[in-house]
Amino acid sequence: MNTHRRFSKKKMIILSAIILGIAIVAFMSFLNAMDPFRHLRITIHNQSDYDLTNIQASLVQGDNSFNNNESGSTYIFDKDILSGANVKFAPKLKLSGEGAVSLAFTDSRGKTYTKTVCGYTEYLSGNSYVTVTNENVTVKEECM
Repeated sequence: MNTHRRFSKKKMIILSAIILGIAIVAFMSFLNAMDPFRHLRITIHNQSDYDLTNIQASLVQGDNSFNNNESGSTYIFDKDILSGANVKFAPKLKLSGEGAVSLAFTDSRGKTYTKTVCGYTEYLSGNSYVTVTNENVTVKEECM
């Protein structure tokens, strides 16, 4: 007499789904833990009544100014950000040493803004969140 019980197909499917669910949660936790170490990403939440144009991220290093023309020191985002839209992008910048990252843009009224989105960085990694309203521009930076 066979005393070993075999798993039914239903039990195997349930067990496989549980294992898959645990693996997905573990993988997502790993990605969230690694998030600050990925290339710098800037998220703009345009909560204003105006479209944003001429968006560019620039490096500020030592004696360099916002007008520096070194290769990799400025990244131009080639799309406008419409009123109410949220956009995330990773500026392609080349940093050697330490520096900061500024973001400049113009709203559809013609008003120009320049904000520091990463006050100090050595690695151009992490996240910066920029919220634009009719009254002001706020920045939450989580960069390294």
